[in-house]
Amino acid sequence: MSKEKVTVAIPTYNRAGLLQGCIESVLAQDYADLRLLVLDNASDDDTEMVVRSLAKEDQRITYIRHETNIGFARNWNRIIEVNQSPYLTIVPDDDLILPGFIRESVQALDEHPSAGFSLALPKFMDDNGTILPQKQDVGDMPDGLINGLEYIDLCIAWRGCSIYTATTMMRAAALFEVGSFDSPHSWNTIDSNLSFRLAARFDIVFLNKELAQIRAHPGQISDNPWQKFAVLAESIDAIAYLLQSERAADATYRQQLAERLLALNARKSESIHHLVPHLYWSWAERLELAVEDITALIPPGNSFILVDQNQWGQPLADRHAIPFLERDGQYWGPPTDDEMAISELERSRSFGASFIVFGWPAFWWLYHYDALHRYLRSNFRCVLKNSRLVAFDLRQY
Repeated sequence: MSKEKVTVAIPTYNRAGLLQGCIESVLAQDYADLRLLVLDNASDDDTEMVVRSLAKEDQRITYIRHETNIGFARNWNRIIEVNQSPYLTIVPDDDLILPGFIRESVQALDEHPSAGFSLALPKFMDDNGTILPQKQDVGDMPDGLINGLEYIDLCIAWRGCSIYTATTMMRAAALFEVGSFDSPHSWNTIDSNLSFRLAARFDIVFLNKELAQIRAHPGQISDNPWQKFAVLAESIDAIAYLLQSERAADATYRQQLAERLLALNARKSESIHHLVPHLYWSWAERLELAVEDITALIPPGNSFILVDQNQWGQPLADRHAIPFLERDGQYWGPPTDDEMAISELERSRSFGASFIVFGWPAFWWLYHYDALHRYLRSNFRCVLKNSRLVAFDLRQY
């Protein structure tokens, strides 16, 4: 097998109809120095015929067929094993890469040798190939080179970009150092697991443009509690990488990581509690306990800011809960940034709010809005902190 600069690999199984479009999107790239690998996991449809027909027309295609289905993860790891190119991209057989993806990704990695992978944005499409209006949230991701540890920090605070393999190009030398696809949690998160392991050792390059087209199948992006469990478990692992880094030498940063770890672990338990109800508090039980906490903490007749993702309503009749953010007494959604959060906090204080209470559905605020959390810790006393609530007394600085 020759050593082109870029290998694009398509792992496939029984998707002959979609596979042809995926292959054609690779061959149409304005970058010549590439090889296309198709790894067929023992399909029993027309996959082989489709690939071999296209290979007759383009010698850049190499077809590898497994005699038996070796499973999703093994097929993906086989790609890493057979790759001989400095740069590698894996494109699922139902996705497409858009014009310029390879050229721009190669340029990004060439210009930044410290980067383990590049990351672009996707467009989303439905099963029929119709482009969907949804856009990927880039969070606080800066364009260009990003320190890998900073990328992990953004991701665990839900301010980073999700990984879609078709939008990434990986450096083979970096893969050699960190190992192949793996996860102790779920086969469905092996891509995010690998991205965190790469980011723990290398920088990344973010291309803030849509360079791939991702198919969003019904139920693929869902509220499946087991999928949430796996995603949260990967995020908890990512915190371990930060704790192992030089950043953890700072005591304040270690404390922030500890708070994020506790919050993520609570969310992980919440995501599966109804599947094992004999082991976990139910939603109603937790809310009942939280109301008891608030009743004991806040005097009757007082107003308080309630950060609960608008999920609790008015939990107490004799204490006025102000939604956060609030407009004309109604919940207005989360703030766009820390500056707005602090400004709205002070506006509510000026109207008589005596406490701010974070309910467990909104614990993520405490690390997503890190400046707000620091502002609260620096200026007000934390008067309650348990698995259901975190509360600060706003009555005096």
